[in-house]
Amino acid sequence: MWQAGSGQAKRLKALFAPRRIVLAGLSTRPDSWGRLALNQLRGAGFPGEIVALRPRQLDPTVPSISQLDDVGATDLLVVALPAEPAVEVVAEAASAGMGAAVVFASGFAEAGPEGTERQSRLVRAAGSMPVLGPNCLGLVAAPSRMALSTSVFLDRPRPPGPVALVSQSGALGFVLADRLRRLGIGFSYFVSTGNEACLDATEVAEALLEQDEVALLGLYLEGIRDIEGFRRTTEAARLAGIPVVALSVGRSPAAARATLSHTAAAATEPELWTALCRRLEVVTVSDEEAFADAVAGLLRPRRLPAHPGLGVLTMSGGAGALIADRLGPLASIPALTPHTRERLRDTGVPLAGDTNPVDLTGMFFHHLDRIPELAEAMAADPGVDALTLYVTFGDRFPEAYHRLLERLATLPVPAWMIWAAAPEGTRERLPPGAPVVDSIPALARVLAAQPREPWPPASAALNDARRHATASSRGHSTLPSGPVLTELDLAPVLASFGLPFVPQLTSDSAEGVVAAVERAGWRGPLVLKVDHPEAPHRTRRGLIALGVDLSNTEQTAVILAARAQRQGLSGFRLVAEPQVPARSLLGLGALRHERFGPVLLLGRGGQHFEEPEASRTAACLPLDPTDLAALVDAAERLGCDVELRTLAGVLVAVEQLLLAHEDLAELDCNPIVLDDQGRLLAVDALGVRHASTQAPQSPNLPRPTIRA
Repeated sequence: MWQAGSGQAKRLKALFAPRRIVLAGLSTRPDSWGRLALNQLRGAGFPGEIVALRPRQLDPTVPSISQLDDVGATDLLVVALPAEPAVEVVAEAASAGMGAAVVFASGFAEAGPEGTERQSRLVRAAGSMPVLGPNCLGLVAAPSRMALSTSVFLDRPRPPGPVALVSQSGALGFVLADRLRRLGIGFSYFVSTGNEACLDATEVAEALLEQDEVALLGLYLEGIRDIEGFRRTTEAARLAGIPVVALSVGRSPAAARATLSHTAAAATEPELWTALCRRLEVVTVSDEEAFADAVAGLLRPRRLPAHPGLGVLTMSGGAGALIADRLGPLASIPALTPHTRERLRDTGVPLAGDTNPVDLTGMFFHHLDRIPELAEAMAADPGVDALTLYVTFGDRFPEAYHRLLERLATLPVPAWMIWAAAPEGTRERLPPGAPVVDSIPALARVLAAQPREPWPPASAALNDARRHATASSRGHSTLPSGPVLTELDLAPVLASFGLPFVPQLTSDSAEGVVAAVERAGWRGPLVLKVDHPEAPHRTRRGLIALGVDLSNTEQTAVILAARAQRQGLSGFRLVAEPQVPARSLLGLGALRHERFGPVLLLGRGGQHFEEPEASRTAACLPLDPTDLAALVDAAERLGCDVELRTLAGVLVAVEQLLLAHEDLAELDCNPIVLDDQGRLLAVDALGVRHASTQAPQSPNLPRPTIRA
């Protein structure tokens, strides 16, 4: 029974539990949408009244909605008409006070300007009445015995289940439903939202979260217009203990907009979407296979440590090596203690290897009844936080494999069986959420989806970095005026928050900067730059020189100054810095995104930072320990073996500067070098106080002199 306690659930009761369905567009053609929808309704055993509106040679019929008896908020209009008549009948239903409508028709916003105008008229016609679609494949509400769709998927036998599936694509949504069906997992609710003219996926999902039959929410999303609505819905799911799995598309590598800063150019939707979902504890996947595996793994979620140790028990040495390679980024494969290895030997099972992975050899089937003892011994090892058992086929002894599955579920640590090449139909016969997958990549996807415990070192590092930033930045956090902030503007402020810059010497003339280098006794190699707010990207304009030695410092400074003058950069400053030997380069930036709010972006430094195919990791601000753990992993993947507290200090410096200055829209620190002493040092920075895509004409302001 539909729980319509409050909010969206109350508003959408007519959509999921109608008293009466009025079908507009029913014809005698057996392949018409109206006829197919009627057949599915009858096949599902819908218990309410079904009335046809203005059909030919069909009964019961009414000529108009106004002539229905007792029209009310629990009546649902189903529109199987072309686009223009659909708008008219929706207006009629809204005027009569019906509770909701479903519009199958296409020819709206997806069809160009004319369709967009038609969709606007549909929205006006609907008023406050919820409308699903247009251009959708309807919905299924198993508790109400209502199948309101034309999809052939509904002709297939399918189990009931605890999943609510909301999809912006009807066809892809039913493909996901079929993937789940093949794993023996059914859904209680399925909704295709189509163009979302009046009712979007987050509103539908919010209503479904209140239903007793829903234990997991699955989403297929091509775009979210209401980020705050998505936050609200997923937060409600988290509080209710309902996992959320989201398959999203639109992962174009092209930058979302042309901007002054590298960060804003690099901050594409995929990175920001992943960051938002990580903060909201939403599991994101990239294809339908990963979606099904994640759903299966989360029906019985097994919380893991932040960096779990995995015990591997396998009947194939090759499979053990593959597991170690494939799962290495998600979990360590720790060596077992001598005590555990002694317990393994005491079972009497001959083993080809007992260190981890533990190799049962190809004769494992002679000892199936002893495998649980091996698993229990490994689960008791202090380094093992989770366990996997790899087996194949099982055609001759499926009952024994089923007993192994039952025993795995009783272990004190999370455990999964990889049942490769299982007999046909095995997964469908297992209960939903059974701890079994059919391949090593599938287990990787399941492990990636499991909730993780907080990482205590990350919490401590964040707290320490913020205390340091708060204490050291007092009295040093004022930024100069102007829409563009250069390296000389930002260096002392970022340093006060905890991101040190390489030493800098500056002057307004070539002679002055050379004299400063000589007084400082620098030996080179040096980096010489022109600093000016109207030259945010200096490399493109030939205003940076690398690897300058003492013999040509003056000549290089003169050349740079001349270039700056030819480019009309009045009031420029020349900057000299030692060229720091770097073990690795990072690019770090932050911005206030119009949809995602304040975010931070970390990637490979230098010119790589904004390349479309570059690997980048985003995080919502302010950072939390989960974000820091993800950024640490990202730095490691980029070859930057920096200490946790050092990286945390740098990340917090950028975070705190952005949050302390609400008018600061974008901030680049690129590159940041990891030097031979393990320090992270910034060698360039850029700030933007607005989101303009054009370089502003800023006034010629005096630049501060920064001494080494």
